[in-house]
Amino acid sequence: MITRVETLVVDGIDVSATLTLPEAAGVAPFPAVFTAPGFAGVKEMLIPDYSRDLAALGIASLAFDYPGFGASGGELRQHIDLPQQLRTFHSALEHLVHHPCIDPERIGVWGTSMSGGHALAVAAADERVTAVAAIIPFISLSPTGNLGLAPVVVRDVLRRAAGRPGLTIPAAGRPGEVATMNSDGAYEWAATMAEGADTYRNEVTVASLPKMLRWSTRKAASMVRVPVLAILAESDTITPPARVRKALARVKDVEYVSFPESHFELFTDHGDAVREKTVEWLADRLL
Repeated sequence: MITRVETLVVDGIDVSATLTLPEAAGVAPFPAVFTAPGFAGVKEMLIPDYSRDLAALGIASLAFDYPGFGASGGELRQHIDLPQQLRTFHSALEHLVHHPCIDPERIGVWGTSMSGGHALAVAAADERVTAVAAIIPFISLSPTGNLGLAPVVVRDVLRRAAGRPGLTIPAAGRPGEVATMNSDGAYEWAATMAEGADTYRNEVTVASLPKMLRWSTRKAASMVRVPVLAILAESDTITPPARVRKALARVKDVEYVSFPESHFELFTDHGDAVREKTVEWLADRLL
């Protein structure tokens, strides 16, 4: 495979992207997929193995870091801005549609967790997406959320109101620790994935969190009109499978694949099977 560094521009910010192309350059333009990391991740986590397997089948991949994360620009670091993240997905699609190596008629999107929700949303909004693979996709948070974060959020609001720097907290922590995600094996998974991701930082701004409670991809998911692969983890408490099924109930062409594990155990226990299924499904629809 061949990898190239690409740059997207979103809200005036340079966004770092990696384009992975199949070796057989003589058969371009290639079908392609685009993706980004899950919550607080960087593009060197999990994604490269998928890009490698897709390239072996003749499919290009574009993976990017969100503004403020990894190798992307942005003065405000480690801040989850969900509308901006979704705009970055749209920018990635636009980049592929006009790329000389890519067939604009054969573009799919995939994502995991938070990026799985973005994948559904961009597919619903832009008919140039022809297939979407959503792995444990984010639909919405429970209204109660992680109640242990409430005191931290209040302290952050008071600090910023007084003109002091806002707080950050770990994105992934162990059960009982103050972290955005402290269940379903979050800490162990993040620690393992970070081994090959030098730009990863296990933290997010506390100011990111209140707006996440109001973010939902439910309406967008119900409007998807292209084939969907939905991979679920039946013990998932972060993106519960019942919530995903309800959001996709009106979509005509959905293939569900379910595993018994929790959110992050899906990858630690069945990572190869999940990747193989996703790659095979995307290849069937794009090649």
